[in-house]
Amino acid sequence: MPNVSKKVAIGALLTVLTSIFMSSLDQTVVGTAMPRVINDLGGMDLYSWVFTVYMLTSTIFVPIFGKLSDMFGRKYFYMAGILIFMGASWSAGLSQNIYWLIISRAVQGFGASMTMAIGPAIIGDVFTARERGKFQGLLGAVFGISSIVGPLIGGYLTDKLSWHWVFYVNMPIGIPAFIMAYFLIPKELGRNAIGEKVDYLGATLLGGMLLTLLLGFSFASQDHTWNEPKVWGLFLISAIIFVFFYFTERKAKEPILELSLFKNQVFTVGNTLNFIVGFSLFASAVYLPLFVQAVQGKTATNSGLILMPMMLGAVITSIAGGFYISKTGKYKLSFVLGTIVMTYGLYMMSKFTVNSSSSTISLAMVIVGLGVGLPMGMLMVVMQSAVEKKYTGLALSSVQFFRSVGGTVGTAVLGTVVNNTFAEKLNQLPKILNFVLPKEFLHMMKSPQFLMNKNVILQKSPTSVHAILIGVFANMSKWLATAITNAFFISMIASLIAIVAALMIKRIPIEEKKREAEEVLSSIR
Repeated sequence: MPNVSKKVAIGALLTVLTSIFMSSLDQTVVGTAMPRVINDLGGMDLYSWVFTVYMLTSTIFVPIFGKLSDMFGRKYFYMAGILIFMGASWSAGLSQNIYWLIISRAVQGFGASMTMAIGPAIIGDVFTARERGKFQGLLGAVFGISSIVGPLIGGYLTDKLSWHWVFYVNMPIGIPAFIMAYFLIPKELGRNAIGEKVDYLGATLLGGMLLTLLLGFSFASQDHTWNEPKVWGLFLISAIIFVFFYFTERKAKEPILELSLFKNQVFTVGNTLNFIVGFSLFASAVYLPLFVQAVQGKTATNSGLILMPMMLGAVITSIAGGFYISKTGKYKLSFVLGTIVMTYGLYMMSKFTVNSSSSTISLAMVIVGLGVGLPMGMLMVVMQSAVEKKYTGLALSSVQFFRSVGGTVGTAVLGTVVNNTFAEKLNQLPKILNFVLPKEFLHMMKSPQFLMNKNVILQKSPTSVHAILIGVFANMSKWLATAITNAFFISMIASLIAIVAALMIKRIPIEEKKREAEEVLSSIR
């Protein structure tokens, strides 16, 4: 049983829920605003980087801060994460070019890695094993609620004010979260390995391995090819660093990533499923706003409304899954059903066309959300029950870690698919446009920016080419729709593997006596 009062536990819970709301709200408002950001700042070839660099830095540091919080306590790392996240959000809002925005997003991800790694561990510290199911489900619910209101807020701010405000909105949430963390999170949380040394070499090698691997995927997406020497060079460097990392961690007294955890079937299979959920969910969500705004010509607010059904479905099943696992201690059937439903929803998304109705898109999004919510809402509880108490922070941070890696890899892979497919089709554009279009629009022709500026382009172009331009707009919309739905189809194929992982995952008891026994054994050691 945790050694804190109910009052302290609820205070810590409210703090974590507030900061989770801030970070998850940021992800959804940015996704909605990004087509407008690119239209303003340019850099369509760097579109995925705004998402990728955030996931890159948050992914690399999640296991590191999970481990450090196990050793030195949760509170001050958590407060630092909130502060860094707010500062980077303000900087992102001030961005004057795409590179400034990307750098700000990288720092944002660094701050987010602290809260993502430590927040679930705080919940694990202050609540009992069975209680965690309900409260981890609440974390999923808060993520879902912020994901529902986030697209609406992002769309409204982008349409009525400017996209800069989608970053400033973090301030009125982050400041209360920081104050709450100072007063409501006990100093003694964590500190399960007092006196142990930090595995700085392992942390450096882990960061270098992930950085080079994910940069390789990102460059492949940016350059529209996997055959570039720099891409394979980065993959090779990553593999070499992995070899050094593996042998370093085997010898380390207190490794930054406990390799023995991978011998745990639940840990390994669960995170395989988690990786695929990240691949399918995050990468698809990145391109849905682009589909709605560039292909169908709708506003940012419309794309926010389209995302709402998926988030609503995720909220429902996340809460239901949390209460179900708390009451029964069972989870495998829910994982299997969730991945099957998610796969079917992605299949429906792969059938979208330029003329797909809002109701058709919304139905597919509801189905995806219902499927995703189950594993996302229950996996934290399962992971925590599968490992010893001293690995709690590391195990829980691994959930976010592997999901983020999946999202980063998925964004890069699907970005390559979208960019390559669209670029090949653009070769069919009539050459006459190079001579009749104003120069300011010529650089947009090989980008969805061309589609998002239809009215302005028609107004500033000679009337004699309007008929040609209307035909070009229609063709480009179909080509971009094909490119994006191809990416959704690949997400659906990947999610089939998630079904296999769900079928393979081992059943373990999620019950109070098991956790209490582990705590006693840990104290004896």
